[in-house]
Amino acid sequence: MLISPINKSTANLKPWQLHLIASLFLLLIYNFPFWSEIKSILNPQGISDWLFMGSILVLLLTLINLLFHLLCYRLTYKIIYIFVFIGSSMSLYFIQQYNIIIDRDMVQNVIETNPSEAFDFVNSTLFIYLFFLGILPLVILFKLRVKFSSFKLELMTRLKVLASSLVIIVIVLYVSYPTYASLARGNRHISHIIVPSNFIFASISYTQQKFKSAGMPLAKISQDVKLGQLWQKKKEKTVVILVLGETARADHFSLNGYDKITNPKLAQQNIINFEQTTSCGTSTAISLPCMFSHLDRDNFSKNTANNSENILDFIANSGFSVQWRDNNTGCKGICERVDFIDLTKEKNNPLCETGECFDKILLKDLTQQIIDNPNNQVIVMHQKGSHGPSYYLRYPKEFEQFTPVCASNKLQNCDPKDINNAYDNTILYTDHVVNQVIEELKQLPSDYNTALMYISDHGESLGENNIYLHGTPYFMAPDTQTHVPFLMWFSNRFSENFKINTDCLSQKTEEPFSHDNLFHSMLGLLDLETSYYQPEKDIFATCRR
Repeated sequence: MLISPINKSTANLKPWQLHLIASLFLLLIYNFPFWSEIKSILNPQGISDWLFMGSILVLLLTLINLLFHLLCYRLTYKIIYIFVFIGSSMSLYFIQQYNIIIDRDMVQNVIETNPSEAFDFVNSTLFIYLFFLGILPLVILFKLRVKFSSFKLELMTRLKVLASSLVIIVIVLYVSYPTYASLARGNRHISHIIVPSNFIFASISYTQQKFKSAGMPLAKISQDVKLGQLWQKKKEKTVVILVLGETARADHFSLNGYDKITNPKLAQQNIINFEQTTSCGTSTAISLPCMFSHLDRDNFSKNTANNSENILDFIANSGFSVQWRDNNTGCKGICERVDFIDLTKEKNNPLCETGECFDKILLKDLTQQIIDNPNNQVIVMHQKGSHGPSYYLRYPKEFEQFTPVCASNKLQNCDPKDINNAYDNTILYTDHVVNQVIEELKQLPSDYNTALMYISDHGESLGENNIYLHGTPYFMAPDTQTHVPFLMWFSNRFSENFKINTDCLSQKTEEPFSHDNLFHSMLGLLDLETSYYQPEKDIFATCRR
């Protein structure tokens, strides 16, 4: 029997057909975590429950299909498809492997990370996701013959799709609105695991925020700052170092009762350790601007914070020399108006032989710089700290005291004990670095007033409840991501000249504090007067002699 060849014109797909196929493929294949979460939440028993799940499928299929119609045109559809499918494959990888949420803050974390930090996530599993769920579907889709009609017909088709989509959305929501409202109110996180809408809308939101922030003038709020009464009597040189921990969780500090001795050196120092401190955010991109801002977490706005002077401006405008030393991904705009030293690019240094630098690089030429500068100084040290998932790369080999370790970035394939061991070694190394800073401060001339503060930006999940890393939206973040270490050290001369009653502070170690206290406590510690100072948020206010 002869089979006539297929006419090529019959193999042509219209754009609406392509978008519908792609939407269904994305919804069914790339949203396995979403459907698993929905099934877990609803626990469907009867036919009405399954019908509601079916309505979710119809609603999402309509929305994703509508999204394609709004974004894809004759000259742009291939670019949009590449963005969607590559982004979807990577989103699914991170959701499945680390149980993270894709929102605006997570997009900011991805965009603002540096190459060495991004490389920590590269592994064979990621390439498998990219190939089979990113590249291969694109090859198949691009081999389909798509026939676009005239502009008029295409416009009519899009209007029909828009109208029919709105009708479907209205009908679905009208029939089951109470159930949808209850589901959304009680489970705000689920919208952040729907692929591809999660990263598309998060990217749009991030872009809007950047443009809005870029158009705002800087609010110079530090103009009224001045030295307080303690400065009226001429003092010796004052040096305060603020060490910003990265991804350090308080419950893995032996200073806070952890069963492994992760702080052997700091335990020998005269440390004041505040055990109940919470972070402003669960990612560096949020926590750093928030903790340096005059805004509290409850009313924090990134746009306002990014376009307002921060605590470093107050300190600099009072006459201090202020410097930011960085071994991370930058200062998130905080240090734009002060001296900045990027130590991640050090060459020919034994601390940087692995492609990135260990945190001891933050002490490079520190003592000499302090002595050579005649001014009072505040120095910020931004650590690489305990940033995952490659915890085993965050410390020199001689600090691998807790073994065996997870020597991989595929945390889900490691034994939980091995993950904890690798992470605890990072805390052990942080203990060494912070202790070394204290020792250098001790070696400065005896008439210097010296002090150190250490506080982490956020914590970390190490597989508890199958959650890894950080960045979980704050309203649902576990304590492991928000409970952070916070400690201080003062030389005798500093506490004497600045009237700090260390015995009084020691009585506050179990009181609840947060990043909200940092701005006002820095002002209080240095006796700087400004209308933005709130004494009730100053940890030192009630402990002055």
